[in-house]
Amino acid sequence: MERRTQKGGERRLFEQIKHHKVISVIGLSKNAGKTTVVNFLLRRLEKACVITVGMDGEKEDKIFKNTKPPVVLTKGNLAVVPSQLVPAGVRIVETFDTPSGNLSLVEAFMDVEIQTMRIGSYEETQKTMETISKHADKVIIDGALARMGAISISEAVILVTGTQIGRNVDDVVSKTLHLVKRILTPLPPPSMMKYLKKAPNYPFVAKNGKIFKIKASGVAGYEDEITRATKDAEFVYLPGAVTEEMASKIKCPIVVPSGDKIFTERGNFFSLRNPRLIGVAVNHVSIQGNEVDPDELIFELKKRLNNLNNGIIVFDVLYDHEA
Repeated sequence: MERRTQKGGERRLFEQIKHHKVISVIGLSKNAGKTTVVNFLLRRLEKACVITVGMDGEKEDKIFKNTKPPVVLTKGNLAVVPSQLVPAGVRIVETFDTPSGNLSLVEAFMDVEIQTMRIGSYEETQKTMETISKHADKVIIDGALARMGAISISEAVILVTGTQIGRNVDDVVSKTLHLVKRILTPLPPPSMMKYLKKAPNYPFVAKNGKIFKIKASGVAGYEDEITRATKDAEFVYLPGAVTEEMASKIKCPIVVPSGDKIFTERGNFFSLRNPRLIGVAVNHVSIQGNEVDPDELIFELKKRLNNLNNGIIVFDVLYDHEA
């Protein structure tokens, strides 16, 4: 297998990034290498603001107790940090009172390590991003698999995968493709969109050119009511998580707000939110020491991704490999 330079892939990645305002970086597991990718982006961007949908930048992982790489805010870039943890080397641009506490938008005038904290719900985060956008050219959302809802407020996505989620190349590629398919869930066709322009937060079905609210206050726990309502339906809209069990019972197309609501490979799905997956970053070594050949991992992942979408860039930020 021929080794190739990564420089071409890096150029193509940042060419794609130029076209998007909000980019989320989602790790497929804890310690996948997400922070390394965020730092990689910050070193190459200007006037970019990093926020999180969890907590990042702490020195030790709270679950695995291993040392974590710090989030390094490079000169000229911005971040939202807890007001009590504003480091030296930054200036405070604005402060926010949020459900997480008092947070500060800061701009670095030198490279500095920071700790970030979530702003609140995805809706509250999106509102705060409107203010952030007055000061930043781009917003980088530091996300995670358990908080994949970040894709619902993003224009573009970079996934971070690797041996932390699988013992061999085939295992890593298979698990990565499962999530890729969720992100690439297609938009509804125009025949459905006319009913979905102002999608409510309750389930409904479309029948005979009309929509009918399902007698359910959510999705979880209302499987029987939803299944009965979908009989002879043109499609069903479900605002919550759709499991394997539910998808197996519904025979019509299922529309969800975004791909993070899909927890099955069954069913015919459409998504109202369809962010562009611009890159998959790989990490061929896990914190437990599991290691695979980086060229083989990149090559196999790229080959399989090409069957889904030929425009996804596969890269390794730590090593000079690219396919």
